[in-house]
Amino acid sequence: MFRAFRSGLVAVFIAALVLVSGQGDYRPSAVDRAVYSYEYDLVAWELSHFPDKWLRQASFLLPWRSKPERDQRILLAREYFDLFREQSALERHLAFHADTGDELSSKEEKSLTTALAEVRERRRSIRPAVEEIVESEISAVLVKHGFEWRFGIIFPPVDMVLSSPPTVLVLSARDHIHLHQTVLLVPGISHNERNRIEEKVFRQENLSALVENTGGVATYPSVVYDPASLHHALVVGAHEWLHHWLFFRPLGQGYWDSQEMTTLNETVATLAGQEIGDQALLAMTGQKVDRSPRLPADRDPEAFDFRQAMRETRLRTEELLTEGKIEEAEAYMEQRRRLIVDNGYFIRKINQAYFAFHGSYAHNPASISPVREQLEELRRRTGSLEAFLRLVATFSKPSDLPESLANSPASHALPTP
Repeated sequence: MFRAFRSGLVAVFIAALVLVSGQGDYRPSAVDRAVYSYEYDLVAWELSHFPDKWLRQASFLLPWRSKPERDQRILLAREYFDLFREQSALERHLAFHADTGDELSSKEEKSLTTALAEVRERRRSIRPAVEEIVESEISAVLVKHGFEWRFGIIFPPVDMVLSSPPTVLVLSARDHIHLHQTVLLVPGISHNERNRIEEKVFRQENLSALVENTGGVATYPSVVYDPASLHHALVVGAHEWLHHWLFFRPLGQGYWDSQEMTTLNETVATLAGQEIGDQALLAMTGQKVDRSPRLPADRDPEAFDFRQAMRETRLRTEELLTEGKIEEAEAYMEQRRRLIVDNGYFIRKINQAYFAFHGSYAHNPASISPVREQLEELRRRTGSLEAFLRLVATFSKPSDLPESLANSPASHALPTP
Protein backbone atom coordinates (compact mmCIF):
# COMPACT_ATOMS: atom_id res chain seq x y z
CA MET A 1 0.00 0.00 0.00
CA PHE A 2 1.43 3.31 -1.03
CA ARG A 3 2.65 5.67 1.71
CA ALA A 4 3.89 8.78 -0.09
CA PHE A 5 1.97 11.13 2.19
CA ARG A 6 2.21 9.31 5.49
CA SER A 7 2.67 12.56 7.38
CA GLY A 8 -1.07 13.21 7.20
CA LEU A 9 -2.13 16.49 8.71
CA VAL A 10 1.44 17.79 8.71
CA ALA A 11 1.24 17.71 4.91
CA VAL A 12 -1.54 20.29 5.01
CA PHE A 13 0.69 22.81 6.75
CA ILE A 14 3.64 22.01 4.52
CA ALA A 15 1.49 22.43 1.42
CA ALA A 16 0.12 25.69 2.75
CA LEU A 17 3.64 27.00 3.34
CA VAL A 18 4.63 26.06 -0.18
CA LEU A 19 1.59 27.80 -1.61
CA VAL A 20 2.16 31.05 0.23
CA SER A 21 5.93 31.18 0.05
CA GLY A 22 6.68 29.81 -3.40
CA GLN A 23 8.50 32.36 -5.55
CA GLY A 24 10.56 32.30 -8.68
CA ASP A 25 10.03 30.91 -12.14
CA TYR A 26 8.22 27.60 -11.77
CA ARG A 27 8.25 25.61 -14.98
CA PRO A 28 6.26 22.36 -14.97
CA SER A 29 8.10 19.23 -16.00
CA ALA A 30 6.83 16.69 -18.52
CA VAL A 31 5.55 14.64 -15.58
CA ASP A 32 3.62 17.65 -14.24
CA ARG A 33 2.07 18.25 -17.65
CA ALA A 34 1.18 14.58 -18.10
CA VAL A 35 -0.76 14.37 -14.84
CA TYR A 36 -2.01 17.96 -14.58
CA SER A 37 -5.71 17.10 -14.87
CA TYR A 38 -5.42 13.96 -12.72
CA GLU A 39 -3.52 15.14 -9.64
CA TYR A 40 -5.03 14.29 -6.28
CA ASP A 41 -5.73 17.42 -4.25
CA LEU A 42 -4.40 16.33 -0.88
CA VAL A 43 -4.84 19.72 0.79
CA ALA A 44 -8.50 19.95 -0.26
CA TRP A 45 -9.08 16.38 0.92
CA GLU A 46 -7.56 17.10 4.35
CA LEU A 47 -9.47 20.34 4.77
CA SER A 48 -12.76 18.67 3.89
CA HIS A 49 -12.30 15.45 5.90
CA PHE A 50 -10.19 16.25 8.95
CA PRO A 51 -12.56 18.78 10.63
CA ASP A 52 -15.67 16.80 9.64
CA LYS A 53 -14.18 13.61 11.02
CA TRP A 54 -13.28 15.07 14.38
CA LEU A 55 -16.53 16.99 14.82
CA ARG A 56 -18.36 13.74 14.20
CA GLN A 57 -16.11 11.90 16.65
CA ALA A 58 -16.80 14.54 19.30
CA SER A 59 -20.53 14.05 18.83
CA PHE A 60 -20.19 10.42 19.95
CA LEU A 61 -19.05 11.70 23.36
CA LEU A 62 -22.19 13.75 24.02
CA PRO A 63 -23.85 12.39 27.19
CA TRP A 64 -27.35 12.32 25.68
CA ARG A 65 -26.26 10.38 22.62
CA SER A 66 -26.85 6.68 23.13
CA LYS A 67 -24.37 4.22 21.71
CA PRO A 68 -25.53 0.83 20.38
CA GLU A 69 -24.38 -2.32 22.12
CA ARG A 70 -21.17 -3.79 20.75
CA ASP A 71 -22.97 -6.75 19.16
CA GLN A 72 -25.22 -4.36 17.26
CA ARG A 73 -22.24 -2.31 16.17
CA ILE A 74 -20.47 -5.37 14.84
CA LEU A 75 -23.59 -6.40 12.90
CA LEU A 76 -23.73 -2.92 11.40
CA ALA A 77 -20.09 -3.17 10.25
CA ARG A 78 -20.72 -6.55 8.66
CA GLU A 79 -23.86 -5.23 6.98
CA TYR A 80 -21.88 -2.39 5.41
CA PHE A 81 -19.51 -4.71 3.58
CA ASP A 82 -22.26 -7.19 2.70
CA LEU A 83 -24.18 -4.34 1.10
CA PHE A 84 -21.30 -3.68 -1.26
CA ARG A 85 -21.55 -7.21 -2.63
CA GLU A 86 -25.29 -6.63 -3.12
CA GLN A 87 -24.56 -3.32 -4.83
CA SER A 88 -22.02 -4.96 -7.15
CA ALA A 89 -24.49 -7.68 -8.11
CA LEU A 90 -27.15 -5.11 -9.01
CA GLU A 91 -24.67 -3.03 -11.02
CA ARG A 92 -23.50 -6.13 -12.93
CA HIS A 93 -27.09 -7.08 -13.69
CA LEU A 94 -27.85 -3.68 -15.17
CA ALA A 95 -24.51 -3.49 -17.03
CA PHE A 96 -24.94 -6.98 -18.52
CA HIS A 97 -28.22 -6.07 -20.18
CA ALA A 98 -26.79 -2.75 -21.37
CA ASP A 99 -23.73 -4.48 -22.90
CA THR A 100 -25.66 -7.27 -24.62
CA GLY A 101 -28.48 -5.02 -25.83
CA ASP A 102 -31.10 -7.14 -24.06
CA GLU A 103 -34.01 -5.01 -23.05
CA LEU A 104 -35.39 -5.07 -19.55
CA SER A 105 -39.04 -4.35 -19.04
CA SER A 106 -39.65 -0.90 -17.60
CA LYS A 107 -40.87 -2.56 -14.41
CA GLU A 108 -37.70 -4.68 -14.08
CA GLU A 109 -35.41 -1.75 -14.81
CA LYS A 110 -37.21 0.48 -12.33
CA SER A 111 -37.06 -2.24 -9.65
CA LEU A 112 -33.31 -2.79 -10.13
CA THR A 113 -32.55 0.94 -10.24
CA THR A 114 -34.59 1.58 -7.10
CA ALA A 115 -32.93 -1.28 -5.26
CA LEU A 116 -29.49 -0.03 -6.28
CA ALA A 117 -30.24 3.50 -5.08
CA GLU A 118 -31.49 2.16 -1.74
CA VAL A 119 -28.37 0.06 -1.21
CA ARG A 120 -26.06 2.97 -2.04
CA GLU A 121 -27.97 5.29 0.30
CA ARG A 122 -27.90 2.77 3.13
CA ARG A 123 -24.13 2.35 2.79
CA ARG A 124 -23.66 6.11 2.70
CA SER A 125 -25.79 6.64 5.80
CA ILE A 126 -24.05 4.03 7.97
CA ARG A 127 -20.48 4.61 6.75
CA PRO A 128 -19.52 7.14 9.49
CA ALA A 129 -20.66 4.73 12.20
CA VAL A 130 -18.81 1.83 10.56
CA GLU A 131 -15.61 3.88 10.36
CA GLU A 132 -15.88 4.59 14.08
CA ILE A 133 -16.52 0.89 14.80
CA VAL A 134 -13.44 -0.22 12.85
CA GLU A 135 -11.32 2.44 14.54
CA SER A 136 -12.57 1.35 17.98
CA GLU A 137 -11.79 -2.31 17.36
CA ILE A 138 -8.26 -1.55 16.14
CA SER A 139 -7.76 0.75 19.12
CA ALA A 140 -8.91 -1.98 21.52
CA VAL A 141 -6.24 -4.34 20.17
CA LEU A 142 -3.60 -1.61 20.46
CA VAL A 143 -4.57 -0.94 24.08
CA LYS A 144 -4.29 -4.65 24.81
CA HIS A 145 -0.75 -4.60 23.43
CA GLY A 146 0.31 -1.63 25.56
CA PHE A 147 0.08 1.23 23.06
CA GLU A 148 -2.20 3.44 25.13
CA TRP A 149 -0.64 6.78 25.94
CA ARG A 150 -2.53 8.22 28.91
CA PHE A 151 -6.01 7.46 30.22
CA GLY A 152 -6.35 4.71 27.63
CA ILE A 153 -5.79 7.14 24.74
CA ILE A 154 -3.98 5.96 21.61
CA PHE A 155 -1.64 8.53 20.06
CA PRO A 156 -2.01 9.30 17.32
CA PRO A 157 -5.68 8.27 17.43
CA VAL A 158 -6.78 5.64 14.95
CA ASP A 159 -8.58 7.65 12.29
CA MET A 160 -9.70 6.48 8.87
CA VAL A 161 -12.18 7.12 6.07
CA LEU A 162 -13.71 4.32 4.02
CA SER A 163 -13.46 5.57 0.45
CA SER A 164 -11.82 4.98 -2.91
CA PRO A 165 -8.15 5.76 -2.33
CA PRO A 166 -6.13 7.66 -4.92
CA THR A 167 -4.14 5.97 -7.63
CA VAL A 168 -0.41 6.62 -7.84
CA LEU A 169 1.99 7.38 -10.68
CA VAL A 170 5.21 5.48 -10.00
CA LEU A 171 8.43 6.45 -11.78
CA SER A 172 11.63 4.45 -12.05
CA ALA A 173 14.82 4.74 -14.06
CA ARG A 174 14.92 2.39 -17.03
CA ASP A 175 18.49 1.14 -16.59
CA HIS A 176 17.87 -0.06 -13.02
CA ILE A 177 14.95 -0.64 -10.70
CA HIS A 178 14.65 2.31 -8.36
CA LEU A 179 11.69 4.23 -6.91
CA HIS A 180 12.49 7.59 -8.48
CA GLN A 181 9.26 9.50 -7.76
CA THR A 182 5.61 8.98 -6.87
CA VAL A 183 2.65 11.25 -7.55
CA LEU A 184 -0.84 10.77 -6.11
CA LEU A 185 -3.59 10.84 -8.74
CA VAL A 186 -7.37 10.74 -8.53
CA PRO A 187 -9.08 7.35 -8.26
CA GLY A 188 -10.90 5.75 -11.16
CA ILE A 189 -8.47 6.50 -14.00
CA SER A 190 -9.29 4.29 -17.00
CA HIS A 191 -6.85 1.88 -18.61
CA ASN A 192 -6.57 4.05 -21.72
CA GLU A 193 -5.82 7.14 -19.65
CA ARG A 194 -3.21 5.25 -17.65
CA ASN A 195 -1.51 4.09 -20.82
CA ARG A 196 -1.50 7.63 -22.21
CA ILE A 197 0.11 9.07 -19.05
CA GLU A 198 2.74 6.32 -18.94
CA GLU A 199 3.59 6.66 -22.61
CA LYS A 200 3.93 10.44 -22.38
CA VAL A 201 6.33 10.20 -19.42
CA PHE A 202 8.27 7.42 -21.16
CA ARG A 203 8.73 9.42 -24.37
CA GLN A 204 9.50 12.80 -22.82
CA GLU A 205 11.43 11.81 -19.67
CA ASN A 206 12.83 8.38 -20.65
CA LEU A 207 11.45 6.97 -17.41
CA SER A 208 9.60 3.78 -16.68
CA ALA A 209 6.11 4.80 -15.52
CA LEU A 210 3.15 2.98 -14.02
CA VAL A 211 -0.24 4.25 -12.84
CA GLU A 212 -1.29 1.80 -10.15
CA ASN A 213 -4.13 1.38 -7.69
CA THR A 214 -3.58 1.59 -3.94
CA GLY A 215 -5.31 -0.22 -1.09
CA GLY A 216 -4.99 2.75 1.24
CA VAL A 217 -3.05 5.94 1.85
CA ALA A 218 -1.75 7.22 5.19
CA THR A 219 -3.19 10.71 5.03
CA TYR A 220 -4.78 11.77 8.29
CA PRO A 221 -7.46 10.49 8.46
CA SER A 222 -6.13 7.63 6.38
CA VAL A 223 -8.02 6.45 3.30
CA VAL A 224 -8.93 2.76 3.31
CA TYR A 225 -10.27 1.01 0.22
CA ASP A 226 -14.01 0.96 0.59
CA PRO A 227 -15.34 -1.89 -1.61
CA ALA A 228 -13.44 -4.64 0.19
CA SER A 229 -14.25 -6.58 3.37
CA LEU A 230 -14.34 -6.05 7.11
CA HIS A 231 -11.09 -7.98 7.45
CA HIS A 232 -9.41 -5.84 4.80
CA ALA A 233 -10.57 -2.63 6.50
CA LEU A 234 -9.16 -3.81 9.85
CA VAL A 235 -5.80 -4.88 8.42
CA VAL A 236 -5.32 -1.81 6.21
CA GLY A 237 -6.62 0.52 8.90
CA ALA A 238 -4.01 -0.90 11.29
CA HIS A 239 -1.33 -0.68 8.58
CA GLU A 240 -2.06 3.01 8.00
CA TRP A 241 -2.11 3.76 11.74
CA LEU A 242 1.33 2.20 12.06
CA HIS A 243 2.64 4.70 9.51
CA HIS A 244 1.11 7.50 11.59
CA TRP A 245 2.72 6.11 14.74
CA LEU A 246 6.11 5.58 13.07
CA PHE A 247 6.10 9.13 11.70
CA PHE A 248 7.10 10.35 15.16
CA ARG A 249 9.98 7.86 15.40
CA PRO A 250 13.30 7.32 13.58
CA LEU A 251 12.05 4.52 11.32
CA GLY A 252 9.15 6.53 9.92
CA GLN A 253 11.19 9.71 9.65
CA GLY A 254 13.70 7.85 7.49
CA TYR A 255 11.03 6.53 5.10
CA TRP A 256 12.39 8.35 2.05
CA ASP A 257 16.08 8.10 2.92
CA SER A 258 16.55 5.10 0.64
CA GLN A 259 14.69 2.30 -1.12
CA GLU A 260 15.78 -0.02 1.70
CA MET A 261 14.25 2.24 4.37
CA THR A 262 11.02 2.46 2.38
CA THR A 263 10.89 -1.33 2.20
CA LEU A 264 11.65 -1.63 5.91
CA ASN A 265 8.82 0.79 6.80
CA GLU A 266 6.29 -0.87 4.54
CA THR A 267 7.13 -4.39 5.65
CA VAL A 268 6.95 -3.50 9.35
CA ALA A 269 3.53 -1.92 8.76
CA THR A 270 2.39 -4.93 6.73
CA LEU A 271 3.43 -7.61 9.21
CA ALA A 272 2.21 -5.77 12.32
CA GLY A 273 -0.91 -4.52 10.52
CA GLN A 274 -1.86 -8.08 9.64
CA GLU A 275 -1.36 -9.19 13.24
CA ILE A 276 -3.46 -6.34 14.64
CA GLY A 277 -6.17 -6.67 11.99
CA ASP A 278 -6.39 -10.44 12.41
CA GLN A 279 -6.81 -10.07 16.17
CA ALA A 280 -9.49 -7.40 15.72
CA LEU A 281 -11.41 -9.68 13.32
CA LEU A 282 -11.19 -12.53 15.83
CA ALA A 283 -12.54 -10.27 18.59
CA MET A 284 -15.40 -9.07 16.40
CA THR A 285 -16.48 -12.24 14.64
CA GLY A 286 -14.73 -15.20 16.25
CA GLN A 287 -13.08 -15.88 12.89
CA LYS A 288 -9.44 -16.88 13.20
CA VAL A 289 -7.15 -16.07 10.27
CA ASP A 290 -4.67 -18.77 9.31
CA ARG A 291 -1.54 -17.22 7.84
CA SER A 292 0.66 -20.30 8.11
CA PRO A 293 2.43 -20.88 4.79
CA ARG A 294 1.41 -23.85 2.69
CA LEU A 295 4.04 -26.56 2.72
CA PRO A 296 5.49 -27.65 -0.64
CA ALA A 297 3.88 -31.04 -0.15
CA ASP A 298 0.46 -29.37 -0.09
CA ARG A 299 0.93 -27.84 -3.53
CA ASP A 300 0.16 -29.42 -6.86
CA PRO A 301 3.59 -29.70 -8.55
CA GLU A 302 1.93 -29.13 -11.93
CA ALA A 303 0.08 -25.98 -10.84
CA PHE A 304 1.31 -22.54 -11.88
CA ASP A 305 3.18 -20.88 -9.00
CA PHE A 306 2.59 -17.13 -9.24
CA ARG A 307 5.08 -16.21 -6.53
CA GLN A 308 7.83 -18.27 -8.10
CA ALA A 309 7.08 -16.94 -11.59
CA MET A 310 7.19 -13.34 -10.39
CA ARG A 311 10.42 -13.89 -8.48
CA GLU A 312 12.05 -15.47 -11.54
CA THR A 313 10.90 -12.49 -13.60
CA ARG A 314 12.39 -10.01 -11.17
CA LEU A 315 15.72 -11.82 -10.92
CA ARG A 316 16.12 -12.22 -14.68
CA THR A 317 15.15 -8.58 -15.25
CA GLU A 318 17.81 -7.49 -12.77
CA GLU A 319 20.41 -9.57 -14.66
CA LEU A 320 19.49 -8.04 -18.02
CA LEU A 321 19.55 -4.48 -16.67
CA THR A 322 22.91 -5.07 -15.01
CA GLU A 323 24.23 -6.14 -18.42
CA GLY A 324 22.87 -2.91 -19.94
CA LYS A 325 20.20 -4.72 -22.01
CA ILE A 326 17.34 -2.33 -21.29
CA GLU A 327 15.14 -3.02 -24.32
CA GLU A 328 15.66 -6.77 -23.93
CA ALA A 329 14.66 -6.55 -20.27
CA GLU A 330 11.51 -4.63 -21.15
CA ALA A 331 10.57 -7.14 -23.85
CA TYR A 332 11.20 -9.97 -21.39
CA MET A 333 8.94 -8.39 -18.74
CA GLU A 334 6.10 -8.08 -21.25
CA GLN A 335 6.59 -11.69 -22.33
CA ARG A 336 6.41 -12.82 -18.70
CA ARG A 337 3.36 -10.65 -18.07
CA ARG A 338 1.50 -12.45 -20.83
CA LEU A 339 2.49 -15.81 -19.37
CA ILE A 340 1.19 -14.77 -15.95
CA VAL A 341 -2.06 -13.43 -17.44
CA ASP A 342 -2.54 -16.67 -19.38
CA ASN A 343 -2.40 -18.49 -16.05
CA GLY A 344 -5.20 -16.46 -14.52
CA TYR A 345 -3.38 -13.52 -12.85
CA PHE A 346 -4.29 -10.26 -14.54
CA ILE A 347 -1.55 -7.64 -14.45
CA ARG A 348 -1.91 -4.68 -16.79
CA LYS A 349 1.78 -3.88 -17.04
CA ILE A 350 5.10 -5.16 -15.68
CA ASN A 351 8.04 -2.80 -16.02
CA GLN A 352 10.80 -1.28 -13.90
CA ALA A 353 8.28 0.99 -12.14
CA TYR A 354 6.11 -2.03 -11.30
CA PHE A 355 9.00 -3.73 -9.50
CA ALA A 356 10.10 -0.47 -7.86
CA PHE A 357 6.62 0.02 -6.39
CA HIS A 358 5.59 -3.52 -5.47
CA GLY A 359 9.14 -4.44 -4.50
CA SER A 360 8.88 -1.92 -1.65
CA TYR A 361 6.76 -4.51 0.16
CA ALA A 362 9.02 -7.40 1.07
CA HIS A 363 6.03 -9.76 1.38
CA ASN A 364 5.15 -9.10 -2.28
CA PRO A 365 6.28 -11.61 -4.94
CA ALA A 366 7.81 -8.68 -6.85
CA SER A 367 10.35 -8.17 -4.05
CA ILE A 368 13.71 -9.86 -3.67
CA SER A 369 14.47 -8.22 -0.34
CA PRO A 370 15.33 -10.43 2.67
CA VAL A 371 13.67 -7.92 5.02
CA ARG A 372 10.47 -9.90 5.48
CA GLU A 373 12.23 -13.02 6.73
CA GLN A 374 14.50 -10.93 8.95
CA LEU A 375 11.57 -9.05 10.49
CA GLU A 376 9.60 -12.25 11.03
CA GLU A 377 12.58 -13.73 12.86
CA LEU A 378 12.97 -10.59 14.97
CA ARG A 379 9.24 -10.70 15.76
CA ARG A 380 9.64 -14.27 17.04
CA ARG A 381 12.59 -13.32 19.20
CA THR A 382 11.04 -10.23 20.77
CA GLY A 383 8.06 -12.20 21.99
CA SER A 384 5.47 -9.39 22.04
CA LEU A 385 4.11 -7.07 19.41
CA GLU A 386 4.81 -4.01 21.56
CA ALA A 387 8.45 -4.99 22.12
CA PHE A 388 8.89 -5.70 18.41
CA LEU A 389 7.42 -2.39 17.25
CA ARG A 390 9.19 -0.28 19.86
CA LEU A 391 12.47 -1.88 18.81
CA VAL A 392 12.11 -1.50 15.04
CA ALA A 393 10.80 2.05 15.49
CA THR A 394 14.30 3.04 16.64
CA PHE A 395 15.92 1.87 13.39
CA SER A 396 17.35 4.80 11.44
CA LYS A 397 19.27 2.88 8.77
CA PRO A 398 18.82 -0.48 6.98
CA SER A 399 21.77 -2.11 8.76
CA ASP A 400 20.02 -1.69 12.12
CA LEU A 401 17.83 -4.72 11.36
CA PRO A 402 20.58 -7.33 10.80
CA GLU A 403 22.58 -5.82 13.65
CA SER A 404 19.60 -6.18 15.96
CA LEU A 405 19.21 -9.81 14.93
CA ALA A 406 22.91 -10.44 15.54
CA ASN A 407 22.54 -9.02 19.06
CA SER A 408 19.44 -11.09 19.76
CA PRO A 409 20.54 -14.75 19.90
CA ALA A 410 18.03 -17.27 18.66
CA SER A 411 18.52 -19.24 21.89
CA HIS A 412 16.77 -16.39 23.70
CA ALA A 413 13.80 -16.43 21.38
CA LEU A 414 10.32 -16.44 22.85
CA PRO A 415 7.26 -17.93 21.18
CA THR A 416 5.05 -15.55 19.25
CA PRO A 417 1.61 -15.32 20.85
